[in-house]
Amino acid sequence: MKNFGSVLQVYALCEAIKRLGYHSEVVWQSGNMSKNQDIRPVKVIRTLLRLCSHPLLLWSTVKAIIEAKSQVIDELKEKKFNDFVDANFVQSFYDPEEITKMAATDKFYKFVCGSDQIWSSTTLYPDPMMYLRFAPKGKRVAYAPSLGRNYIPNYNKKILKKYISDVPCLSVREDEGRRLIKELTGRDALVVADPTLLLSSRDWDSLKIEIETPGNYVLCYFLDTPSDDVKTNICKYASLSGRDIVVLGKLNNLNYPQNKIHFPVAGPGEFLHLISNASMVITDSYHGMLFAINYRKKFWSVERAYSQYDQSSRQLTVLSRLDLKERYLCKISGKDE
Repeated sequence: MKNFGSVLQVYALCEAIKRLGYHSEVVWQSGNMSKNQDIRPVKVIRTLLRLCSHPLLLWSTVKAIIEAKSQVIDELKEKKFNDFVDANFVQSFYDPEEITKMAATDKFYKFVCGSDQIWSSTTLYPDPMMYLRFAPKGKRVAYAPSLGRNYIPNYNKKILKKYISDVPCLSVREDEGRRLIKELTGRDALVVADPTLLLSSRDWDSLKIEIETPGNYVLCYFLDTPSDDVKTNICKYASLSGRDIVVLGKLNNLNYPQNKIHFPVAGPGEFLHLISNASMVITDSYHGMLFAINYRKKFWSVERAYSQYDQSSRQLTVLSRLDLKERYLCKISGKDE
């Protein structure tokens, strides 16, 4: 799946490292069998073995696969993402044996993992790559990875304890992650800013790609389909404020004049343009919220409570530190901005 926040946080982390005086590049393990999802043979095999020993996890895994396959991949959107990555990233691909040998040489001073949900606590496959297991221990740095959940299941505690304990330079991006790591390993992880906040809005402006938009609009960016109540209140707000609605992500069947609803095809550059020109941003996306803050936009961060996991800590960590917790809503009330 093409995700704006995932791509832009990688860019931001690479750019921040460059500004410290280092060359940076994105290192990948080769052998992926899919263009749009991480399907490496070793990952598939180990996931199947884990399912055999934990059959109760089978149904949730099947649901996740069905959900992934149901996503329609827009070819134009895919091209926009690929063009952005090609223009702004230096990438290298290594096979599993080669990457270990390369990491032991002087080619790279440090390896940094972060800052998306690469340490998801409920995954069936804690990916050694995401914990930098291929690199010598002294070269491992974790900058703002997320565990993505508010608990660690028993089936992952042993391996996550080992993997996290073996990262000497440790930080996370939310308070909940710090608590979980403390309980699991006894270590105090530093809570740091998401990489996207290490760059200013002026920095991001240089990457914007213009796209046709209405003059006055509410940008709605949802990663999960919102409830009917949320949809109703979005329409109510847009109507009271006299604005069009621009939609990114999973938001449809809005009871609003169709000529005032827009569904642009956007890559990361277009996403930045849409955020920076919006009159209001309403989103359940963590990075959608962060870019609204960075561009000093009026926004509502809507609770992403559409799955079985509580994922609110990452939003609330940022909002509490910026004294903006009133912008976090379980429901949109339709009140004035």
